[in-house]
Amino acid sequence: MTALDPRVFGRYEIRRKLAGGGMGRVYLAYDATLNREVGLKLIDLGTDAESLEIIAAEQRGAKLQDQLAQREPGGRVAQIFDVGERDGFFFIAMEYIEGEDLSESVARGPIEPARAVSIALDILEVLTRAHTFSAVIDDRQHRGIIHGDIKPRNIRITPQGSVKVLDFGIAKAVSMTRSMTFNQFGSVPYSSPERLQTGDMDVRSDVWSVGVVLFEMLAGRSYFQAESAQKMEWVIRNYSAVQPAMWGMPAGLREVLMRALHPEPQSRFATAAEMQGALGEWRASGRYSSPQPTDFEATRRTTASVISDDGETRRRAAPAVDDATRRTNLSEPPLPPGREPGVASITSAGGFRLNGMVAGAVVFVLAAGFAVAEIRQWSKASDLRRRLEAGQLSADAGAVEYKTLAAGSWFSWPLYPARTSLRDRYSAEADRVIADYREASESTPVYVKDWKRAQAAISAAANLAPEDAAIRGRANLIEGHLKLRAGDIKGARSSFEAARERMSRSPDPHLGLAMIHLHDSDLDKAEGELNEAQRNGFRPGRREQKSLADAYRKRGERWLAVAKKAHDIGRMEDALKKADGDLAHAQSLYNAVAPFFDGIELSERVASEREQAQKTLSAAQLAQQAAGNP
Repeated sequence: MTALDPRVFGRYEIRRKLAGGGMGRVYLAYDATLNREVGLKLIDLGTDAESLEIIAAEQRGAKLQDQLAQREPGGRVAQIFDVGERDGFFFIAMEYIEGEDLSESVARGPIEPARAVSIALDILEVLTRAHTFSAVIDDRQHRGIIHGDIKPRNIRITPQGSVKVLDFGIAKAVSMTRSMTFNQFGSVPYSSPERLQTGDMDVRSDVWSVGVVLFEMLAGRSYFQAESAQKMEWVIRNYSAVQPAMWGMPAGLREVLMRALHPEPQSRFATAAEMQGALGEWRASGRYSSPQPTDFEATRRTTASVISDDGETRRRAAPAVDDATRRTNLSEPPLPPGREPGVASITSAGGFRLNGMVAGAVVFVLAAGFAVAEIRQWSKASDLRRRLEAGQLSADAGAVEYKTLAAGSWFSWPLYPARTSLRDRYSAEADRVIADYREASESTPVYVKDWKRAQAAISAAANLAPEDAAIRGRANLIEGHLKLRAGDIKGARSSFEAARERMSRSPDPHLGLAMIHLHDSDLDKAEGELNEAQRNGFRPGRREQKSLADAYRKRGERWLAVAKKAHDIGRMEDALKKADGDLAHAQSLYNAVAPFFDGIELSERVASEREQAQKTLSAAQLAQQAAGNP
């Protein structure tokens, strides 16, 4: 590849090699057509299956990165300009960014905490948008982008101090080809223990990497250290306790890092937005000084209540006046002992009589203050919505603030901005689990704990919008999956059917019902539901092929059992014919999912069963001929 330095590659004049590149090499090149410098990523074209999968992944990744860059308002994702094949290479021309990699900054020593946190927040902002990104690429719905290789070398700092996140290509390659080894794609020092153990990634993989990068910025050295790559991988795989170096971190940031790098995955930040919120709180806390102690009794004696322009009750100083100053009207009789001037006077009957003009003024002030207070609540609710949508708060943290707002409001309308945003945030959390199940691969299953997390989120959304049919439908769907895993087939069927009524254009209830019918070995109904799911935009994957293959195999084996018990050759032939048809279908499906889901072994098993069935039929026919019964 060094022969390319320098040379002309199509319309690009290659000038020098740049650091990084993931699965390819990246060069600084000049685009003569558009008169601009670009980063040119080159990947060798190959004809083997692995190379083809890598290229397909990079193509898909480039399209996703291009759309993400267009939608990321901060300009923190490099733009994609051109993609294609030429001279034995697959190439991607992307935005070239002046500046230095974060690795260069860290090499000079620790970074000041406020600056380190600012960089981490920019990275987390990009990841929050990437993880919640949704787009249709090549007629397939994509929900979320996992970067997969967050490390200082992939973070670019411009001369103006802006942060750019580079190279999303690796993430797509990992997500599309789980059969490849992990070390081909990621960087071990920034990979979580469970990722090294299984090779799988989710949004938490990126969050872990940000924690390691933040530690490195603050300490000026890596969190994990070892003399070799093999030893490094072993150290991380066996990580079981926060390292002592953590105690040298600044107060406040230490707690964030300890959570981000906790040995137990369930104790870490679940999303980039959660870690972003925690770091945002740390940064905001430094802007405020401790309040001075207040003499509340003195305040009570020297202040009077007023309603401010923003609708909140405030205290203002009351002038110290003597009785002579108070009695400006000399014709007014002195007040009896114990009396203070005011808007009310006591009648001889003991009742209260308000001066009309003063009473009207009081009512007006109270009404205006009341209205302004509710408008103030609307403003606070709008600010809460902004922070939720920016990913600065987790849904649960937002719910706590929303509860406080609700307690201080007489009406529901001022809370509308926050309520709708919080509802959407909780719905999105549930939707992620539903989408994960719909698009799950053989190595990224959705567990019961994931469905329970989704159930908690959709229940919170339903509490905010109890009349929303779509939310109720998703609640039915999630309930169905939990019941199915608990073995309550009847209850699961009922929940999926209710979800189908409320989610008429969604493939998800049909997928649930297909699983029910496969459990019942009703292949016709199962395939019917899968067809409905396809009509609603679902594309069956290996999981569905494996489930169908299992069902066909089991039904074929039942026909084999029937054949063994048959009392005449005609019934045996009929049963064996049906068995062979089902087993052939199962074998084809197992071959389609291989090498995943033990597809090769199961295909060989089915082939053996078919061969044995044919031998049984041939033996029965020979026996019949020998007996003189043609």
